Amino acid sequence: MTEKRRKNSAAHEKRRQILNAAIRVFAQKGFHRCRISDIASEAKVAYGLVYHYFENKEEILNSIFDENWGLLTEVLASADERGDDLEVKLRALVDFILDAYRMVPDVIQVVVMEIARSSKFLKRPKVDAFEKAFQNLATILARAQATGHVRKDLEPKIMAYMVFGSIELILTGYLLGTIEPSIGETYEAHKQAITDVFLQGLRAPRAEPAGA
Repeated sequence: MTEKRRKNSAAHEKRRQILNAAIRVFAQKGFHRCRISDIASEAKVAYGLVYHYFENKEEILNSIFDENWGLLTEVLASADERGDDLEVKLRALVDFILDAYRMVPDVIQVVVMEIARSSKFLKRPKVDAFEKAFQNLATILARAQATGHVRKDLEPKIMAYMVFGSIELILTGYLLGTIEPSIGETYEAHKQAITDVFLQGLRAPRAEPAGA
């Protein structure tokens, strides 16, 4: 490895170390009560080093948003390539988000509680990035309408927001401790319940056989 590549790799690792520390601190204290010194202490780096990689707390939070919301958008794009089965696509979305909570709960807490619910940090172009995931799902639902699998009296974008809204509230219940984030069969049942409820509400009614 050349000296330049070694330095770039070390810088990347240090930046990642600071971001991971920020996620833990934001999850524990909340964004507004957290200070740069808290992040530096958690990351075990000098106070000034945080400012070497990030201008302020807002830039750190935006970086967390960019990384994790971008993954969600990619998941939806990938799900849309899995044929025409709407259940498979919706379940892929639910699986990704709830599994992410189980694996990295601090990240999900920051994304849901500190970013998604704070209009202060969702300004252009962040709003555009935020909206992209909803629009991807709306496109999937509109295509299902066109093929007759989803009711045509519903607005695709509103449906997309309703799907995300239900998932977000389940996550909020986990984060607040009002819903037990069980594992195994119960955990999978939560995923299937979200998927089933929406499929039952979105599906177009089957045509009655002639003469029925």
